[in-house]
Amino acid sequence: MAVALTVVTPEGQAYDEAVESVVLPGVEGAFGVLSGHEVFMTALQTGEMAIETGTETLYAAVSKGFAEVHEDAVTVMVGSCEFAHEIDLDRAKVAAERAKAQLEEMRGTEEGEAHYQEYQEAYSQAVARVSAAEHK
Repeated sequence: MAVALTVVTPEGQAYDEAVESVVLPGVEGAFGVLSGHEVFMTALQTGEMAIETGTETLYAAVSKGFAEVHEDAVTVMVGSCEFAHEIDLDRAKVAAERAKAQLEEMRGTEEGEAHYQEYQEAYSQAVARVSAAEHK
């Protein structure tokens, strides 16, 4: 039995199809959803989403947000969602290295401590983009 998966970003609907399963980056670890799943709502961290359609597996980098799970439906609300085929892997790797260097450079400085979460989120997003793009 299929699960209705809807992914919504501030720019609009990024995905809306029936799928076999989806794996999402929960704040307490990745979790999978199949048809008949227990109903719950949870926060998501920036990371990789894997969608099993039945004929292929799609990968996407998602930013933090929330997921609402029902027995046969999942609604994912995130700040951004980029599918592997939309990501330039070389650019993503450069961005990840740049974000990592910036994070290291700012560590221990007054400005860096004040903006640590912002830099960490940028790095996490860059790593998620690289991870998703490597599945192309």
